[in-house]
Amino acid sequence: MAVIAVWALAQPARAQPSPAFEAASIHRNPGISLNTGMQVSGGKLTATNASLKTLIRNAYDILSFQLAGGPRWLDTEMFDIVATTGHPAKISADELQSLLQNLLADRFGLRVHWEARESSVYALVIAKDGPKFKASPTARAPGINTRKGAGQAQMKAVAEPLSILAGNLGNQLGRFVLDKTGLSGVYDWTLEWDPDPTAGSALPSLLTAVQEQLGLRLEAQKGPMQTLVIDNAERPSEN
Repeated sequence: MAVIAVWALAQPARAQPSPAFEAASIHRNPGISLNTGMQVSGGKLTATNASLKTLIRNAYDILSFQLAGGPRWLDTEMFDIVATTGHPAKISADELQSLLQNLLADRFGLRVHWEARESSVYALVIAKDGPKFKASPTARAPGINTRKGAGQAQMKAVAEPLSILAGNLGNQLGRFVLDKTGLSGVYDWTLEWDPDPTAGSALPSLLTAVQEQLGLRLEAQKGPMQTLVIDNAERPSEN
């Protein structure tokens, strides 16, 4: 019996299964809704007019240019999804990614792998005179909001790390941004710029605004970019 007990203790712990939706309904969007939306309410996810590309980006937390391969309909065919976990607890951000990854694998036959590809990137570094933002006071709820209009855009953050700034800058610039500031912690910042600057613009370009308003600088260089490569994707059967 002792031998059996020792053998049992020596066995590796079984990996916990990643979370999956208990039920999911997927239909092609009829074209009535022009806007894409994703909403979580308790244990329920509702996606409206979402392309497979949008679903993958949310499932793997990547920017559009970090995705490679896939079918021609990746960004043109839209789907409506209602999926439930079967319990009322609210789905967390991390849980949502795992749930979506399993849903896409199961219903879209999605198979992917990661590659580090050499690409044109920006390095976010500290400018000569140092940062012009301050650490966020403790016990503040994190959040970031970006608004864009004609001649003016604003990014306002509360209690967010600079990795979030780098990600949002990459989304605006269409190029991967590496956080090389060496700054840890969470910060508050407000950034204002003109998305399409001209000689008569009241606000600077985004690159200039980052340096003037935040005391950081974006350096163009070559570097590795984590790229999600689609190996297989299929249209889902509707139900």
